[in-house]
Order: sequence, then C-alpha cells, then structure tokens
Amino acid sequence: MGRFKPLAAFIACVAAAFLSAGLASVVQTDFGRITVTSGFFETTVPDGPAGDGMAGRIAYKLYVPKGVDAANPAPAVLVMHGYQNDRETSAAYSIELARRGIVALSVDLYGHGYTRPGMRGRGWGAHKLTNLEKTVSGPRRFLIMMTFSVLDFFRPDISRGVTDSSMGGKDAYRFLESLPFVDGSRIGVTGHSMGTWAAWSVAAAFPGHKAIALQCGELIPLEYYDAGNVKFNNALLIQSRWDEFDYFRDYQRNVAGLEKTPLRYRDFMGQSTPVEWDKTYGSFADGSARRMELIQNNHRLATHDGHALAAAMRWFTSALDAQSELADSNHIYMIKEVLALIAMLAALVSMLPGFLFLGGFKFFAPLIQPLERKNLRLLPPKSRRTTALISILASGFTFPFLGQLGHGLLTVPENLFRMTIGTGFITWLTFLMIVSLIMLIHWYKKGEGRRMGVSLYDLGLADRADPGRFNWSVIAKSALAAFILAGSMYLQVCVSAALFQLDFRFIWPFFKPFTPERLGQFFVYLPFYAAFFLVNAGAKLYGQLRLPERRTPAATQLAWWGYSVFIMLGGVFIIVLIEYIPFFMGLGPGVDLIFSSLFGGPFMSVMILLIPQFAVFFFLSTYLYRRSGRVYTGSFIVAILASWVLCGGSAMF
Repeated sequence: MGRFKPLAAFIACVAAAFLSAGLASVVQTDFGRITVTSGFFETTVPDGPAGDGMAGRIAYKLYVPKGVDAANPAPAVLVMHGYQNDRETSAAYSIELARRGIVALSVDLYGHGYTRPGMRGRGWGAHKLTNLEKTVSGPRRFLIMMTFSVLDFFRPDISRGVTDSSMGGKDAYRFLESLPFVDGSRIGVTGHSMGTWAAWSVAAAFPGHKAIALQCGELIPLEYYDAGNVKFNNALLIQSRWDEFDYFRDYQRNVAGLEKTPLRYRDFMGQSTPVEWDKTYGSFADGSARRMELIQNNHRLATHDGHALAAAMRWFTSALDAQSELADSNHIYMIKEVLALIAMLAALVSMLPGFLFLGGFKFFAPLIQPLERKNLRLLPPKSRRTTALISILASGFTFPFLGQLGHGLLTVPENLFRMTIGTGFITWLTFLMIVSLIMLIHWYKKGEGRRMGVSLYDLGLADRADPGRFNWSVIAKSALAAFILAGSMYLQVCVSAALFQLDFRFIWPFFKPFTPERLGQFFVYLPFYAAFFLVNAGAKLYGQLRLPERRTPAATQLAWWGYSVFIMLGGVFIIVLIEYIPFFMGLGPGVDLIFSSLFGGPFMSVMILLIPQFAVFFFLSTYLYRRSGRVYTGSFIVAILASWVLCGGSAMF
C-alpha cells in the first residue's frame, strides 16, 4: 500500500476522533449555556495518608450555568461517583443539573481519577456492619472493602478506625459552599454506589444541606448513629431492581417487597406502616420529604438511566427551589456519551493504519509478514473444538473466585500493587496464562502438536523463513511499534483533555491521561497483561486454535474476530447467564445463589464493561495478526491498552 494511503487513513481517524470529542464538548456545555472548568483543591487529610509522603488533593469538574455569578448566586449540588469510576462518570447528573440552573461540582473521590490520597485515606473499621461480633481480618484493601458500610458518624464502638467515609466529600462540600456564586443555603448532595456512603457522611457533617439523592445506596438503621442530632434532609433513594450488590438491596435476594420492611418504611421513610414505590412522603419545607424510586435497571447503569435522572432532577429542583422550564425528562447527556464513544473508537482504529504506515519504513518493514494460506499446520476440527471448550469453561468458572481472591485476599505488596480490582484481574489472567502455557508447551513438544510437526511459525511466534527460532529483533521492534502506536493514541487523549476537558470513554473510565502515580502502576501491571495476551490471546488463539482463512480478507477478519470473542469471552458470558437469568426470574443473583454473595458484586457488575472492551481489543489483535503474520504487535498493543484502562482512573489503594 505504500505509506500514503495508511497515513491518509490515520489522519482521517484522528480527525474523526477530535471532531467527535469537540462535538461532545459542545454538548457538555449545553451549546454554550454552561461553563465547565476543571481543577484541584487541597484536602484536610494529613500529609501522606497513602504512604507516599504527598499532601492530599481533590480533583474536580465544575459546571456553572450561564448568568450565575456573585450577584446572582444559584443553588448547587455535590456529585460523587461510585467504586472504580471517576468524576466524569457523574457527567450525566452534572450536565442535567446545570441545564436547570443548578451549579454542579463533580469530584474524584479518594483513590479514583486524579485525587490523592488512595482509598486507604478512608480508613477501615474492625467489623462488618452485618456482624459486629466478629473482627474482620486480611489485607488492608480487603478491610476497606469489607467495612465500606461503616461510616465515620456512626457510634464510636462501630466507626473506630474509619477516618473519612466521605472520601474527600466533606472537603468538596466546603469548597462548593465557599464559591461566591453558590447560594450556601441551597446545597444538595448526590452519589452513586460507593458515593452514597460518601453522601450520607457529607450530609451528616453539614446539617444545612437541603437534599440528598442516593443512586443505589445502602440504608442505615437508626440505632447505628445518634438519630436525635444527625438529620438527613429531603432524601431520595433511587433503587435498581437488579442490583448486583447485596448491601444495596438490604442483603435480600430481591428488591421486591423491601418497601414493606421496617428498615425502609420506618428508618428511611419515617413512616409507621409500609410505603409505596415512586411516591413522595413528608414535606420539602421541613426536610422530611422521602421517596423511593424503583428503576428497571442494574447497579452500574443507574447513573445513566433516564427514569433515574428524571426523578433526581425533579427532586433537586423542588428541594432547592430551582426555577427551570425544562421537563424532568428533557436530557442531552447521552448525546455527549455517544460522541465520546465515537471519539474513542476512532482513536483505537487509528492504530491500524498507523501500523501499516510504520511498516512502510525500512526499520519496521520486517514486522509485516504475509500469512501462509496453505501449508500451516491446523488442528483437526474435533481437537480444536475440545481445546476451545476447555479454555472457555476454565476462564468462566475461575472468574468469580480468582477475581475476588486477587481483589481482596491475595497477599501482595500493597504499596506496589495498588489497583484494587486490577489485582483481581491479573490474578485471574495470570492463572489462565500459566495453565495455558504449560498445556501449550506439552502439546507442542510431546503431544499432538509434535506429531503434526507444528513449528513456532505455525504458532505465530517465528518468521516463515526460519520457522523454528524466535526472531528477537522482530519481537523488540514489535514492542517498540506497539508503544509508538499506543503513544499516538495517548497524545490524542491528552489533546482532547486539554482542549475539550474530555477523555476517551463511554460513561466509565477507559482512556485518560496518567498521573505520575498511575503511570507507575501501568508499568507494574503491564507485564502480566503482556504475558496473558502473548500466550492465551496470541500463540494459543491464533496459532493452536487458528481457523482456516475465508475467501476474502474482510470475511476472514470478521470470522476470526467472532471466533476470538467466542473463545476468549465465552466463559465470561456463561457467568453472565448464570448471574442474570435467575435474577430476572425473581430468584436472586445466580452467583449469590450458587456460591455466595462474596463472589458477586463488583466482578459481576464489571462484566458489562469487560465484554465489549475486550471484544474491541480482539478486533485490533486479529487485524494485526493477519497483517503481521505474528502475534507480537497485536498482543503488545492490547496489553498496553488493557493496562492503560486499568490504571488510568480506577480505584487505587
């Protein structure tokens, strides 16, 4: 192809990415009617709570409606995200609040996004709230997650050890209250998931708050705190029908019927008899207004559910006495999310012509090796099906156990491996890699592969001219090319963040600029991803389990891509079925029923991100294998992307 066509295609992809990001920026400002700024402010946490010797700081994004200033102050809402998310995940609430004349301050909580300290700045209790007689033990990150429900305003015998369950939210409230264009007498608080515990904590510390909206929150029995002196004003609970986390459905299997329990109608709603969903009780005037809004969604998608957003907008405009002519259901936030998704996909695709462009230079020319169509040794269909089935079942049925083991209980140096859910992922993937590597080596040296005469070239690991030896020069150049291509995408993300205050994502954190701490974590986790993708999604997938080519390159790309997704994600999809079919039937989450709630929660809800994310990655690696004839470049690029997603904005201990 030469270099002109790939370069033109690369430029077109980059232009599409920036055009989409620019349009998303226009939408997030409501076409110029909202001023959006980003920045930092210092926290009141002592220096070095994360063990890094650095003072704490909170990263924020501020949405100010047009016409709001010191002479015309407006009501405001503090918006806080959930576990593994960041301030940009709160964009839907922030944009829609600002469109209704309400200042919105969205922050990164401890250990998320660009905020310091890590999650350990929250502190941890000695007991789980559901069993105050038993002491919780294990790694410190496990202690934090097991005592998320323990809040710092609880009775001292319960809350001992928890330093700031608002995770920086109290400092954010003070900052918001201090802004000259904010009416300090009309401030509300909202949070999702982990952010609901932060919202409870902020509201308890600032009795002057006017309203709270809990997006999938845990409810607090009155006996845990001084209910006579701690007051929560005008509280809305948005309840997902299919919430994967047991503490957000009162540790019951299903949400149905919870409106009839004393915890709901008495402790939260302030009523003496069972209440109804979607009905407001009490009065906004005296702060007694209460409502439970039931939405037909799961936990993670509650932040962008139209029903939930409409209920929250109605709640805040009423409680804060905000004047708006917009209907509660008039929303534009999803337009911004779709445009950001297009920008992300365009940036990812830009690496494909970028690879061909690099291959036009003499230094990188050896990386492009045509695939042999006729003489490759391929597994017989029956053996291929058996091997594929074993791979699918092994990945699926180890996912809940090894993921949670690494997430909380695996003993690792916590100052080195600081990505909480990330340690769970690499535990699972490393186990699969080791098992696959052992089986692949045995198959190659002593098993069916030896009898077939399979070479390293057949596995995508060597050159056609020298099929029995590793070409270390090509491997090194493949790694360099992968970093150059991923670096080109990183540059696009940095430009987008600087020009448009947007990273490349769809709702949740995917690709964003690194802080120095997160860049360090990227290089800690990268080798584990590289090993997995070289073995399982490299030599095994495109070598041992390779399919014959189809009639056309496009047909081959689609067939191999679909096959890759089936092999690599089929096991996870089985867990999706196990989890949600019983849930939708009214029996409760499948993993909770079959195993226990310990293996549900985060690793179940994260599947909604994992499956599409890796499906896109396998499209890239399939294309790069087809064009290079080896597994190296594609495996290295996908490993870089996966480690980037993991370390860019999600939770750090």
